[in-house]
Amino acid sequence: MVRYREILRLTALGISQRGIAGSVGCSKTTVQEVQRKAAALRIGWPLPDEMGDEALRARLYPPQDRSDATKAEIDHEWVQREMGRRGVTMTLLWNEYAERAVLAGRTPYMYSSFCHRHQRWVDANPEVAMHIEWRPGEWCQVDWCGDTMRVCDPDTGELLKAYVFVADLPFSAYIYAEAFYRMDERAWVEGHVHAFADFGGSTPLVAPDNLKTGVTRNTIDRLIVNEQYRRMLEHYGCAAVPTRVRRPRDKGGVEGAVLIVERQAIAALRDRTFMSLPELNQALWERVDEINSRPFQKREGSRDSVLSGQERACLQPLPPTPYELVDRDTATVSFDYHVRFDGRYYSVPFTHVRRDVEVAATRSVVTISCDGERLCQHARSYAPRGTYVTDRSHMPRAHRDYAEWSGERFRRWAAEKGGHVLAVADAILRSRQVEQQSYRTCRALLALGERNGWDELEEACAKACEISRSPSYKTVKTLLARMLEERAADPDANAFVRGPEHYSDLG
Repeated sequence: MVRYREILRLTALGISQRGIAGSVGCSKTTVQEVQRKAAALRIGWPLPDEMGDEALRARLYPPQDRSDATKAEIDHEWVQREMGRRGVTMTLLWNEYAERAVLAGRTPYMYSSFCHRHQRWVDANPEVAMHIEWRPGEWCQVDWCGDTMRVCDPDTGELLKAYVFVADLPFSAYIYAEAFYRMDERAWVEGHVHAFADFGGSTPLVAPDNLKTGVTRNTIDRLIVNEQYRRMLEHYGCAAVPTRVRRPRDKGGVEGAVLIVERQAIAALRDRTFMSLPELNQALWERVDEINSRPFQKREGSRDSVLSGQERACLQPLPPTPYELVDRDTATVSFDYHVRFDGRYYSVPFTHVRRDVEVAATRSVVTISCDGERLCQHARSYAPRGTYVTDRSHMPRAHRDYAEWSGERFRRWAAEKGGHVLAVADAILRSRQVEQQSYRTCRALLALGERNGWDELEEACAKACEISRSPSYKTVKTLLARMLEERAADPDANAFVRGPEHYSDLG
């Protein structure tokens, strides 16, 4: 840049034009032109201290208005605002500008001139950015990378997209990154959980973008956070403070971290072929670890050293157990006292048939509640869809008994009542080619004991075994009925009679 102040100072000292040109490092013609313009504007030495070379140049060479009155004016504020929207380009905006100009009967600027004039306007109206001093352990900023990675399916050879989640602690600039197959609610929540575990703690404030998996609504007067996301943040003692809509600089830390991950990790792994998501994540974590351990260029230490030495002690301690994603649904208990969830059927106490219940499921457990009261809990099933998970205590007694029918079970029940009852039950079970065909008969045999007494059944079975080697249910039933009739006809049959020994001891 020409040193205009020095030219005028040396001119006032009487130095020749050649001498001035050699001193300030410009041509003699430039010195002549500056002296001429300064004389015409009556600018001489000494100059005010606040008038530097830029201000002096503006006085000597005032900007010329080269705008053409026949050209349509450019609404630079509109162009700048629209360029902030996703997918908008200068070509699109120039086409829209040209169409409006033609409709108004004006001549539009050509595309190159349109871009050049707008860039000059941007340079003359720079955006002002504020430097924020982040406090350790206060904020965590999260976002998704724009670039994706690829995983090769080993069975089909298909290349599957992997989306990279990034979390950043702005004080230490420490970065965590992890790839997921989908950018859904589950991946979003799991990314936070794994990031907090990697940090060694959580922060009271989390700054997400306004994506639907995190924020349902974000307006001036209302903030609605996704319910699953809210529960996870509550588990870690955090609160979401989303950025303003289309204001990515509100989370400038993670925006910078995303660029670093894209350029130094994702781009560095672009030629590698990964056969599984864990393999990809392992390579990604190794790259991110290198980034975190690399010394800063403009501050002391590295991301790792600042986190371990200053920020980790300021983080909130992690809860005893990590947050598990909870899938929630409502269902009505069907007539078979089961509710359907995720394609499988889980039992509830039969007394709640036709009632509405709430189902909450983690990866390992399914909990069913009604009116705020927990009814039951099952281990989550990953068996084929349509599988039933049943707790026998939820069944009515008749159903429970039927479900427990088996040859071994009948033999065990009979053995508890007596040896002859077991012998008859075993004979009944062996009387059919298919054992299951005799279950109802065995159940009827045991019902005789429930109605008439187990000692009486044992006695009737003993008589039946004396009569036949393969006694039947009908035989036992007939003998038992006859025995009960005889006892009913002779009331003294069951009377207690003292023996002669009792009377011999008297007086």
